[in-house]
Amino acid sequence: MNPARILLVDDEPSLCLMVGDQLRLEKYDVITASSGEEALQAIRVQPPDLIILDISMPGMTGLALLKKLSGPDGKPRYPILIFTARANMGQFFETTGVEGFLSKGSDPAQLTAEVKRILLKTSHSSTPGLPPGSKARRIVMILENEPLLGTRLKTSFNIAGYQTILLSESHALSDALQAHTPAVILLKAILPGTTGADVAISLADYTTARGILVLLYDNSGIHRPDQSFPNVSKFVPSNTPAALLKAVTSLLN
Repeated sequence: MNPARILLVDDEPSLCLMVGDQLRLEKYDVITASSGEEALQAIRVQPPDLIILDISMPGMTGLALLKKLSGPDGKPRYPILIFTARANMGQFFETTGVEGFLSKGSDPAQLTAEVKRILLKTSHSSTPGLPPGSKARRIVMILENEPLLGTRLKTSFNIAGYQTILLSESHALSDALQAHTPAVILLKAILPGTTGADVAISLADYTTARGILVLLYDNSGIHRPDQSFPNVSKFVPSNTPAALLKAVTSLLN
């Protein structure tokens, strides 16, 4: 099993070095970010199992980052441990949905114990078969041949907490399914030399694709909104990130 991935967000280099080394001794995979902006980029590359977040940072503050990482219900999409010098804010964070709060004056052993507690809790609440932070690790595979739209979709799904694999050609799907088991496959309806509907039918030939939800999307207006397709769980008459995110969330819930 891969070690839990921890994102440490703090603008103090000495603290990042000290805490990072402490957690690496516990065999965690630790990456650091010195700002909210850097943290968002790191999350897009690979979602973490836990975020240790400072509040007072230049530019995007920890509170602003927390808001960006929260869903419509106001709750964070990732397990978050607030780690700040502002020790009097513990009561405030009790209502934000974060997993824990520690002041920077705490004993190093307290931080290690809190990290272990949160990772154990979130791993137990994960969907069976998924690693810690289940939503953050759910894989979404997207077949989209337009680079700009594909990048927009991938970025949106990553920010929402999914691990996203973007494919631009249908023939790449076979190799991708050998390497990954997505929760959902998003297929563009009109593709070079084929259609998303035909690709969906061909998925029945892949043993690794059995049980995977398939979403077909199209904004051309050719297909009716209520139209059904073989081996397709849902058809979305739109290609906007918001519409597809909503549809995927609906499928998985």
